[in-house]
Amino acid sequence: MSWTFLSRVGVLPALVLGFALLLGACSDEESPEKPAPVPVTATAPSTESSDLPVVEADAAVGPVVPGDAPPASADEVPSVVVEPEPVPPASPIEPPLMPQLAIIIDDVGQSLPVGRQLVALPGPVALAILPFLPHSQLLATEAAAAGKPVMLHLPMENMAGLSIGPGGLTTAMSEAEFRSRLQLALNAFSPIQGVNNHMGSRLTADRQRMDWLMQVLAERQLFFVDSRTTAQTQAILAAEAAQVPSVSRDVFLDNQRTEAEIAHEFALAVAKARKDGTAVLIGHPYPETLAYLERRLPLLEEEGVRLVSVQVLLGR
Repeated sequence: MSWTFLSRVGVLPALVLGFALLLGACSDEESPEKPAPVPVTATAPSTESSDLPVVEADAAVGPVVPGDAPPASADEVPSVVVEPEPVPPASPIEPPLMPQLAIIIDDVGQSLPVGRQLVALPGPVALAILPFLPHSQLLATEAAAAGKPVMLHLPMENMAGLSIGPGGLTTAMSEAEFRSRLQLALNAFSPIQGVNNHMGSRLTADRQRMDWLMQVLAERQLFFVDSRTTAQTQAILAAEAAQVPSVSRDVFLDNQRTEAEIAHEFALAVAKARKDGTAVLIGHPYPETLAYLERRLPLLEEEGVRLVSVQVLLGR
């Protein structure tokens, strides 16, 4: 510091300034050096001791975009009402089907009182009515009005050479005669919903004539029940070929006309229905048969078997 400077500013201010400079130099020399920053090595958190979420190594982490608003607090999140999905109504559980039994009574049409006794039986017992008999048409009308199935009981040639009655079909007929006789029998009374054979052990074994028969039934939209009077029957095969709804007889009810035998055969039909689900029973308008059915049919459903129309069992 020169005397020229002291003379210009004065001695006292110059001393003060010099003292301040001296103190500044001492503080710069005594302050320690600032330590260098220590690098921090990131270590993966342990999944056994940390509650932090683990990010897969190849997961893409999106950059933080400046200016994005911070996530809203729990108090700021708007409430969302979630509508519950409609629950479809439960389907009703259908009870298992009861065993089904169909009953056909053949040879109807000769006696009006007996025919009306059949019409009065409980349930859809089918009446198989012979053509060209005195009461064929009247019983067909009354049976249909009572809700009973009405069938043509069509006479056919048998192996024993027994008389088959008016309107019957034989193996000796040409195709033209066969079809003409069949049409006459089908027109003998109405309404007719289906056909079954009266006798017929010879004719039902003749496939060609069974084909002729089924072609006509298909044209008239009628069903066929094979009475199975022979093990060689071709009727069901012909019906299937012509797409005619059909079913076969399982049990004859009254080959022996005693109460014990009728009860035995009825029990066999019920047992088959319980085993296989369905059975077809054929009987005749004998006094013993009618008396048994009048007592037995009202109890059938209580025993777990349902009496049904034969049409229900077609194609089983």
